[in-house]
Amino acid sequence: MKLALITPKSSSLSGKAINTSMFKASRVSTEHNLVLPRHEYWSGGCLGLMVVAALTPSGIEIDYLDEGFEQINFNIRYDLIGISAMTQQATRAYEIADEFRARGVQVVIGGIHATVLPEEAKEHADSVVIGEAENTWPDLISVFCSGEIKPFYKSLSSVDITKSPLPRYDLLKKYDYKMVWLQTTRGCPRECEFCVASNVYGKVFRYKTLSQVLGEINYIRGLWNEPVLNFADDNMFVNRSFSSDLISRLRSMELRWVAQTDVSVAEDVDFLKMLQSSGCKMLFIGFETLSKDNRLDKHDWKQKKIDNYSKTISLIQSYGIGVLGAFIIGLDHDDISIVDELSDFIISNNLYATQITILTPLPGTRLRERLSEEKRIFTNDWSRYTFENAVFIPKNMSIIELDECLMRIYQRVYSREARTAVVQHFKGIYLKLHAQRVIASDDVT
Repeated sequence: MKLALITPKSSSLSGKAINTSMFKASRVSTEHNLVLPRHEYWSGGCLGLMVVAALTPSGIEIDYLDEGFEQINFNIRYDLIGISAMTQQATRAYEIADEFRARGVQVVIGGIHATVLPEEAKEHADSVVIGEAENTWPDLISVFCSGEIKPFYKSLSSVDITKSPLPRYDLLKKYDYKMVWLQTTRGCPRECEFCVASNVYGKVFRYKTLSQVLGEINYIRGLWNEPVLNFADDNMFVNRSFSSDLISRLRSMELRWVAQTDVSVAEDVDFLKMLQSSGCKMLFIGFETLSKDNRLDKHDWKQKKIDNYSKTISLIQSYGIGVLGAFIIGLDHDDISIVDELSDFIISNNLYATQITILTPLPGTRLRERLSEEKRIFTNDWSRYTFENAVFIPKNMSIIELDECLMRIYQRVYSREARTAVVQHFKGIYLKLHAQRVIASDDVT
């Protein structure tokens, strides 16, 4: 039996008036690689499909295909196709599925989009996996090998991820990924209006064991020489006790890694020192907005932190840990002044890197429910749900103005002048840290 697990390509800025060539033209080359935009350094394969592969019985031949790196050969004869897709990949996922089914190959679709819109996905697939694969894939693949698969396989309970298998990282070796993704937790309690994570993975954090995580890291290190690790957790450091235990174990492993967290990480200087000494190079933090009028989560947790954003960035980066700041534009209290407000903030705070996205009402989110009730969503063309296109009617600007705001902000914050300033800023930080280490070493001797 031969199985193909496929990550479909998704649309990006390359299809708009501004493209990656603009970024390349403005890049400043440095040894610290400070200014590569997210399109180039955020690639790492589909971790979910690596778990699916690990759940697949031995003896079944598996091809992993990432359409972002290679074209799919529809002439290869597969027995089964498994596709995982987010919303911005859904249109292409359906095209791939339709093509294989036209050739008589059975197709299974899973992932977040299929989980929240299973009936839609079923129109293009023989079977749809709803929810986490650990509770569904073993049954599906067993039935496929002996009979006819069911239309839907739904995970009825949260997975005990302490029993999750070691992902098949070896399948990723064929591609030149910039980093390798791994996961220590699932779930998120923040319940942000624009995010579907808490609905799909639950509001309670579930943790792998330390031995699991360390085992995955050692396995990855056996496959790649000096890999850059990216922890895929939505908010990695909420449980500070667990995080501290893990980080303390990473100190002796000489790693380079990045993670996603929130601004509360800056409230613990000792923990920042641990991150620095363990090889943490960058933290992805969702700041989202600079306006307290834009309410994002049910508890207004982020709004209460806005006044400390600059201080937070400065403190984290003073330890040589870059902050990749994520912001959303098109929120209800945003107008065209967001271009200057946000650009000035990013530039004046010397953010290591920046992700700007347009507010996008993804299926399964409270945001989509609200905007649907307000009749402000004007398209369900999933190929436009790239976070770089307006798919709803903003309150305080036009659709065209919102699209243009994104382009203008990126042009400013990734200009050669702005990025040169960031490089110089971090050079100063690194020199200061180096001097402190030299002094500390002299004091010891």
